[in-house]
Amino acid sequence: MIGGFIQHAREKLLPASAQSFHDAERYIAGQFALLKEDNASLRRQLDDMSAQMLRLQESLDREENARDLDRERQLIMYWQLMRREGESLEDTQIRFFRALPKASGIHQLFQDAEAKLFALLSDLCKDHEIQYWGTGGTVLGAFRHGDFIPWDDDVDIYIPRDQLDRLAELVEADDRFRITVLWDWYVPCKQIRFRLADDDNPCFIDLFPLDWVASDPKTAWEQCSAERRAFVDELREAYAHSEWSEEKYIVQGNPCVAGLEERLASRLASLGERLSVLPTSQGATGLIRGIENIDEVRSSGPYPIGEWMPPEKLTFRGVDVPVPRDYREYLRRAYGDYMSLPADMHTHEHVAADYIGSPASIDAMNRFMAL
Repeated sequence: MIGGFIQHAREKLLPASAQSFHDAERYIAGQFALLKEDNASLRRQLDDMSAQMLRLQESLDREENARDLDRERQLIMYWQLMRREGESLEDTQIRFFRALPKASGIHQLFQDAEAKLFALLSDLCKDHEIQYWGTGGTVLGAFRHGDFIPWDDDVDIYIPRDQLDRLAELVEADDRFRITVLWDWYVPCKQIRFRLADDDNPCFIDLFPLDWVASDPKTAWEQCSAERRAFVDELREAYAHSEWSEEKYIVQGNPCVAGLEERLASRLASLGERLSVLPTSQGATGLIRGIENIDEVRSSGPYPIGEWMPPEKLTFRGVDVPVPRDYREYLRRAYGDYMSLPADMHTHEHVAADYIGSPASIDAMNRFMAL
């Protein structure tokens, strides 16, 4: 029985003869050789394509560099042609930026109302000795334009966490104002805003918390940046299928908010131990951005205390705005060549017109301006 099975297996699985076996072997070897040749040919083609793509990219880079150089040459010529006798290059550039057309229509109304709200916040902080600094486009606008950047609308300030707590207490007792908190899924971040009590008025001042540190400012900045990335990853994973990810924007009262605040507090406590975060400016060597803040397009840190304290003052639409002591270095880090013509000069979007342009919003801003 076993012998019959073996014979059957031979007939089914093995070649009928040695010659057939060798023929099959030669056929397979030939096919393998053809495959190797085809593979080698494909590799040569890929190498050729890679070389061509590299040459093309190098050519595009040369063209882009040439365009950049040509643009720089034209700008240099333009600035020199604009310069008046005895005027520095920077004075010429500031004169140019301050002569640019201002915002118009609904965006002009919004900027005017924003500036008035900023003046009220400035007075409140001055009266109660609350420390803050302008940040981002507010510093650039104050230095370069003495006003809003024409194609920008909002006002941004940095405020140390202890000073933010004091401001919140003052606002709680002042029926003119309120502070709103919103968690934004898109970034994600915690938006804190100073606003008027009037719900219909769309104006706001963005408040970005800072923390005082007693450790090396550069190391603290790097570790804080890493903590920010880890915090974002944690939130993305933990709330991927939550109401927050569906709604995109949530406020106090949403079931997710309590958990978000707990996660933030836990990370701030851990970061505070590692970086020697201080409750006040006493003994501080630097500042770090709160990990709940929206990310910067370009890092403006680190923030050594000597570059920030005591603050300088720049005028923004009639408001004396505290800015970093070395605000030029801050602007250089944040924007690079901050006196160049920006690429988004004609494409940067204002605050959405549908947000500020409703009849109720327009009426509220006009009422505010009439006060």
